[in-house]
Amino acid sequence: MLEILLQDFRYALRTLRKSPGFAATSILTLALAIGASTAVFTVVDSVLLKPLSYRDSGSLVVAWERVAALSTDPLGPNPRHVDIWQKRSTVFSGLALLQHSASGLSFGTDHPRLTGVVTASPNLLDVLQVTPLLGRGFVAEDGVKGHENVAILTYPLWQTVFDGDAGVIGKTVRLGDTPREIVGVLPANFHFPNRNALHPFRSKQSSAGVPEPAIFLPAVIDPRESSWNGDYGNWIALARLKPGVSLTQAEAQLTSIQAQVIEEMPPAQRRPGSLLASVQPMQEAVVGESKTGLWLLLAAVGGLLLIACVNLANAHLGRTLSRHREAAVRSAIGAPKWRLLWSSLAESLLLAALGGMAGVALAAAGLRLFRYNSPIDLPRLAEVHLNGTVLLFSVVLTVASSILFGILPALKLFRTDPQAALQQSGNRALGSRQSQKLRAGLIGLQVFGCTLLLLITGLFSKSLLHLLHQDKGFETGHVAIAAVNLSGSTYEPSATRLAFDDGVLQNLRGIPGVQTAGLVSTMPLEGESWIEGLQRLDRPNQESPLFNLRWVSPGYFETMQERLVAGRFLDESDRNLSSMVLSESLAKTVWQNENPLGGQIKVEGRTFTVVGIVADSRSTSLKSAPAKMAYTHYKDRPPYASFFVARSLQPTDALLASMREAIWKYAPAVTIARAKAMDSQVADSLATERFQTLILTSFGIAALLLAMLGIYAVLTYSVATRKQEIGVRMALGATRQNIYVVTLAEAGVPVAAGLAAGLLGAFFGARVIQSFLYGVEVLDLPVMAGVVLLFAGSAILAAFLPARRAASVDPMEALRSD
Repeated sequence: MLEILLQDFRYALRTLRKSPGFAATSILTLALAIGASTAVFTVVDSVLLKPLSYRDSGSLVVAWERVAALSTDPLGPNPRHVDIWQKRSTVFSGLALLQHSASGLSFGTDHPRLTGVVTASPNLLDVLQVTPLLGRGFVAEDGVKGHENVAILTYPLWQTVFDGDAGVIGKTVRLGDTPREIVGVLPANFHFPNRNALHPFRSKQSSAGVPEPAIFLPAVIDPRESSWNGDYGNWIALARLKPGVSLTQAEAQLTSIQAQVIEEMPPAQRRPGSLLASVQPMQEAVVGESKTGLWLLLAAVGGLLLIACVNLANAHLGRTLSRHREAAVRSAIGAPKWRLLWSSLAESLLLAALGGMAGVALAAAGLRLFRYNSPIDLPRLAEVHLNGTVLLFSVVLTVASSILFGILPALKLFRTDPQAALQQSGNRALGSRQSQKLRAGLIGLQVFGCTLLLLITGLFSKSLLHLLHQDKGFETGHVAIAAVNLSGSTYEPSATRLAFDDGVLQNLRGIPGVQTAGLVSTMPLEGESWIEGLQRLDRPNQESPLFNLRWVSPGYFETMQERLVAGRFLDESDRNLSSMVLSESLAKTVWQNENPLGGQIKVEGRTFTVVGIVADSRSTSLKSAPAKMAYTHYKDRPPYASFFVARSLQPTDALLASMREAIWKYAPAVTIARAKAMDSQVADSLATERFQTLILTSFGIAALLLAMLGIYAVLTYSVATRKQEIGVRMALGATRQNIYVVTLAEAGVPVAAGLAAGLLGAFFGARVIQSFLYGVEVLDLPVMAGVVLLFAGSAILAAFLPARRAASVDPMEALRSD
């Protein structure tokens, strides 16, 4: 049996060597389809399917608070409440608080390099059940003020900065302006999610400047410093469930404790039922909203694989039918049916094996490109790599695809009637009506899958164009932005931060060619933050709306070219005043049809006077409605993270270099976290949408080319098998135009059926796709019309050459041929 199998493989190899064009096309088609499928499955497996890289990671959970007065979404809990959870709950074996940040890591006289920092209660590694590779973890004493200047490094930072020096324990690094003693190094397989993946409040916009966590610091947390009803969304509570405790039990107990927290609040702050709690698996919290997008991507690449297999099935069907007489002879001299079936499948398996190996190599190369160009909010990116599960998937995929595209042609030979096949001559045996129907059906299936892919691609492309070209409320051309992080020790007095901001702004405005410059306390297009409530002084009982508070300098609005609706922008006179500028939507919410100018509002216990109204802008995200905003002078609260903006007519690259010089001229030791053009910030804010559109466009183009190739192959084969029929038609008076029409109609029926089925499939799948689109409906008639026209034009183009060949048949030559 083994000898027979090997003999058929050798025969298949000799046959393929005689058809190098067919073999190369088949292998390349399979390599692209299997490579794309393997790469996407690797991402899905690493991000969604594989457990987090911690011991017994299924028991790790994130505990949230739900505050009725703020939002229905879960928030990072108040540290004071968490202290009560720790003392009274019995469902957790450990509970830790943590927060992400970034700081400048410096050595010698070099400018600091931005480094991701996780500050956590000392028991974090105990909760995660992680043991350092070198040194020790944190101990309780590290969380006491005055003893917190220690640090634990991640393995990558240890390798890149210290070259893997085993004597690193006890050495000192400078983080910001604070020296930190290194007490431990984490294992190589330790990966902790960054702020985009695990954040303390729900945001519809990820940050493009979030570094991966590289240093862990102990947090000094005094619960008494947190107010009873505030400080939400600044910390994340990570816990480990005790064995046998379910999520429902843990959530019920925390909700019960929340009622006790309300009872212990000051009477004026008590709101029965205002505080709830929820518990979520850590993996689910990390994966977040990327889950649906990745499954959609896997479905898209699965469609591409199906189209490739159908295409190859069509090609193999024609190739198999051309060997119909050979199979009849073999059957007539005693070859068993299974031998005919296996002989046909051997060629498919050989092609699939070669295509599969090439596909794995392409997948490995594609994953490197994927990691380099991946969207900023994709979690667990560092864990994405080929592994045993993925290789097993590739093997299964290779075998399944070979069976999928080889089984139909093989069955045709399996059902061969030797006597009938030997009695038929040449092409008449090849062009049976049954075979034509089967090939037309395969083309229709191919068109169906391709139509769905093209529709999704068109919708995603239109959605991205809508986001890019909608009115943002500000202008980004010729504007650069530089983010500066100030350390908490050197710049702890607010006067030092104010002096820094004043000095840098003066230097920026002195750069040749700079028209305007300013600063803002939050990077534009990176989500909502510093959410507060306000009250009108003359109507203290009016419902308080929530808004985003920003500290800005004079010149900020002019630099961003935001539109003034009423009053004035902030200027230098507001340095000694409590002035505030409101966005148009916030002003309308608070004052309705009244004039807000000169009105007074209370924010954080302080009174401000409204001096201006600025038009709404999408400064938090291009994917959501403009947020309600309020702006006050930066002297009111000089930020530790300042974002300097400048507008100039000189090229942005030159402007960025000048901005760096201006900042370091004032303070050489500060950390410039980022410096980029505002146009780049706009592009980065849509990184996920651009990436999805790029991938889907690639799949759509590949599917369209495969469909065109399939139509061309079917019609070419049809013309070859119907040469005598075409000759008879022309001898009886059919014109070249008639032959064109008949040939094109042969392709038109399955193409039209596939298009109709694809449009119908899009209608039923609308609910899945809609959540990914912005400003576009799934049943978008222009997109549908565009796809139909594109496919119709492509089908005509693919069918034209075979139709021309059919119309060029010489009737006499065709009638004389056998």
